[in-house]
Amino acid sequence: MTRDALDTLFSSPAALLAAGPEAGRDLPATGGGAGREAWAQAVAVLGEAEVSRAEFASWLHFGATVLGHEAYARLVAEAEPDMPWRTVWAWWRPVGAYRAKPNLSGDADVAVHQAPDGRLLLRVWSQWTPEHWRDPATGERVPAPAEGEFTERPYDAPVEGFVLFDPDGEDQGLHAPDTWEEPIPLGGGRVLFSEPRGIVVLEHNGAAAEGPWDAEAVSWGEAAPWFAGPAPAEAPLDAARLEEAFDADGMVVLTPGQLPAALAHAPTRELAVTAGLPTWFAAGVATFTLAWAGGKGQGLEPDENGLLHLGTLDLAYGDTGRVLVHPETGAVSLVRNGGAPFPLARDTETFVRVLEAQYRFMGACWNGHPGEDGEGDFLREVAALEPLTVDERTPAADVWGHLFAAITELSPWGF
Repeated sequence: MTRDALDTLFSSPAALLAAGPEAGRDLPATGGGAGREAWAQAVAVLGEAEVSRAEFASWLHFGATVLGHEAYARLVAEAEPDMPWRTVWAWWRPVGAYRAKPNLSGDADVAVHQAPDGRLLLRVWSQWTPEHWRDPATGERVPAPAEGEFTERPYDAPVEGFVLFDPDGEDQGLHAPDTWEEPIPLGGGRVLFSEPRGIVVLEHNGAAAEGPWDAEAVSWGEAAPWFAGPAPAEAPLDAARLEEAFDADGMVVLTPGQLPAALAHAPTRELAVTAGLPTWFAAGVATFTLAWAGGKGQGLEPDENGLLHLGTLDLAYGDTGRVLVHPETGAVSLVRNGGAPFPLARDTETFVRVLEAQYRFMGACWNGHPGEDGEGDFLREVAALEPLTVDERTPAADVWGHLFAAITELSPWGF
């Protein structure tokens, strides 16, 4: 298939649905734009599950909504008015795109809270996502309600109206991934699902005839992730990206006056005052704490090796390292348990990028989409960022390997 033919096919949901499952198979590496991205999200979540054309349109609408392709989602709805459900909103990690959030791996909770006047809010929390609140109608984050303004709705509270994927209702013949275990009804035909990869609110399409929807069901694609966006490793660091990974209380943007006077390396100074630096990082039992937070870096002087104290790595009980930066070159070294300094990263930005990458890949390593290789992609990315991270001949690889094991070998609970 030529690039022009590929773009033409995927630009029209009507043409794509009419072409059927074979249209998405054996495609070239590039091309297809937003339509191909939406298709990739849909088929990777579905895997080899067999669904009808109308139901696949619902999944195509889901893929477009996950990626923020709202115009394409509208075209899907127009192309298949009989799709059984549509995606109202999704806070979801796209397939093949490694992002720090959402990450609902490990202990997590999405609870419906209700006000006396019937208004609803969602309380969202997980081990790796600080508690926050969302509007169930739009998915937008909202300020936390005043104490007593909302109360948690009982789990078994009755909700009027049709409930999609109701395990206690009649079999509708609709496919739901195994990870979508229990629908949370919101009323008005809307239902919420949450799982480690995100949150989605679906709405029953009242204009469509009631099921069953398994007539003429076929497999629409293989679970092969494909994502056209730029790789985050190639994108510049900025404050928004660091806050996404480390949270607002886990990073800081410093002023020039808060930096050590002896720090002459311009890129390190620029990073600290524009994008910022992580003040806190945790992976398994290991943590990093920035020494420059709270203005504490201003009076720092080089140590006996001519290096500035950047922070502390607590690797395990009784295993501590001082992270040091060369004031002229920005090279990052580590003094582990009082030994001699050894190279850890080529510069401060690389050190920060490797920490940020670990947060970005956490969700994919613990709870990947079908077909993803989160662990392999993570190790390839950090190896490209800093070869020392995987060079087993160096002491740096032992340190980085200890950090990386938190997501490549251990569970979200640390075992």
